Amino acid sequence: MKILRVILLVLSVVFFVLNFTDYNINEDSDPVVISEKFTPSLTRLNSLSKLVAYTDSLTTLKCIRSATLEYAIEAKNIVSERFYHKYATQNLNENWIASVSQKLTGLYLSSNITADDILKKPYGYCGQQNAVLMQLFERKNIPCRALYLPHHFVIQGNINGKWCYFDADGEPNILPQQRSSEKWLCCPDSLAIAYGKDLKWVNTNFGNPIQIRFGKINEVQGPRAQIFQKITGPLSKIAFLFPLFWFVHLTRKNKKSVATNNTE
Repeated sequence: MKILRVILLVLSVVFFVLNFTDYNINEDSDPVVISEKFTPSLTRLNSLSKLVAYTDSLTTLKCIRSATLEYAIEAKNIVSERFYHKYATQNLNENWIASVSQKLTGLYLSSNITADDILKKPYGYCGQQNAVLMQLFERKNIPCRALYLPHHFVIQGNINGKWCYFDADGEPNILPQQRSSEKWLCCPDSLAIAYGKDLKWVNTNFGNPIQIRFGKINEVQGPRAQIFQKITGPLSKIAFLFPLFWFVHLTRKNKKSVATNNTE
């Protein structure tokens, strides 16, 4: 009984301390060489509302109307400069249950999924950067969908009845009118030229032959992981109470038992 109470007390302390541990156990800790057009000053845009407001103010100055191709390209450029490429997950103090669960299972349970969560950090991988752009488009009433590739994630926005291609993480060198053309998107040579890569890179990221799975319009990304995080987020903050209450219960029970034995 005494050993159990010690274990419960230690668990309670550990669970409590984890809520104040600003450390990440899932992200790569190796130094990152930033090769993108990353603008550190844009990290102040740490929410979707701030990102949309900044995009609107910039496009207004340039006399660009909302929900146009020009607006979408400008938004893509801002998102591209807001991040550098690195996989982003929640720190222990944000949701230690999700962090530990991902570490133990290898599942993406601690990944930053929503735009507001992704924008907390200056970095994100292709799926995260383009998820932010997708939610920005949705906020501006631009229908969009994900393009799921073997090892890449891009999106399309429906502008003037045409599906236009966007990739905030590694934007290809294409003309505005090419964004609504899927001919180059289905050709390995054209993809290699557009992205400035070799065919090996194209085969790895886009498949050989090209493999594209089109997502649903305005599809929610990672719905199950989002539900898991919504549950475990608050739970991780109060988890220390469960072993603590059990410890208190056993302690009182032990005192009563001792008192009963003494009276006898």
